Amino acid sequence: MARVALIGLPGSGKSTVGPLLGEALHAAFVDVDQILEESSGWSPGEWVENRGWDSFRSAESVTLESLHKSLQSQSDVILGCGGGVVEVPGNREILRQWVCVWLDAADEVLLERTRDSVRPLQPGMTHAESARQLRSRREQWYRELGVEAVDTSDLEPGEVVAEVLKHLERY
Repeated sequence: MARVALIGLPGSGKSTVGPLLGEALHAAFVDVDQILEESSGWSPGEWVENRGWDSFRSAESVTLESLHKSLQSQSDVILGCGGGVVEVPGNREILRQWVCVWLDAADEVLLERTRDSVRPLQPGMTHAESARQLRSRREQWYRELGVEAVDTSDLEPGEVVAEVLKHLERY
């Protein structure tokens, strides 16, 4: 099995589907945001609030690079990436060495799923404006890395896993 990285906007299902996909493939699931939070003591929202977006992206990049190196010899691993990890060119270079699966959903579904989230928003924007801006900025990189999206809008997590497995059959 190839090493798989789940990419996509907040609310697309990466953190929910990742452990289930790991079970289906008998692979470890590692979440970049969770590792960063465990090592720093701060959630992504707290990090952004205390140190700003640039500092968070830098810490996220260091965490991704460290995980990539430590997992290099492991072939059975699912990596859950924060939605914005693709914004940093060096991160995209690392992710090109993984089989990336782009999870996506309709904007209204993403907004509903993240409505009560503590995820940081873009300064001065409503939740909806922030979500639209993130899609506009990141979609090109998701498409570049993930080839095609697995639409999670109307699927239960187990159904998403089945769709991802179909996607992975090509590798």
